[in-house]
Amino acid sequence: MTGRENQSSLLCRWGGEVFALVVTTGLLGGLLVSCSGENAPSSSPIQTETVAGVDADTNGVRDDVDRYIDTTYADQASADLKKAVRQYARAVQSSLIDADSPTLSLTHATERFRALECLMARRPRDFHTVFVDVRAQLLNTPSRSEAYLKADDQVKTANIPVLPADQWVTACQS
Repeated sequence: MTGRENQSSLLCRWGGEVFALVVTTGLLGGLLVSCSGENAPSSSPIQTETVAGVDADTNGVRDDVDRYIDTTYADQASADLKKAVRQYARAVQSSLIDADSPTLSLTHATERFRALECLMARRPRDFHTVFVDVRAQLLNTPSRSEAYLKADDQVKTANIPVLPADQWVTACQS
């Protein structure tokens, strides 16, 4: 191997190692940022250990979810949307707490349908994004997700009537 071929070979190997190092550093950096806890919701152990969590103001919505709603929909133009999101959050929270009861699960499933109809009336273009985001906040632990699935399982054969689109706004609670 000539000197020039040896340099070329070393340069290729060095370039490959640098590329691998850059890719590895980028991946690790991304993982560290995503696991940093910076964006993690602030929760006390009680909130993360129980299905009910903490609802100090007894409005039917966990305090961490209330904070999320207030922060996410802070502008005055979102007042009706905040009410709709809280209506949905209240219905889901009741579903979680009463997941063992078939009768109450049906009642709360109907409440969830009405809340979603209200949300669709308030935010027709992007209600699904709002719904998915708030549901993620509500079901932020395995026990809450399990309770949600159990409540849904209680009503899987139920026939819950859906309001026509022109009546969705009537589903909104004041």
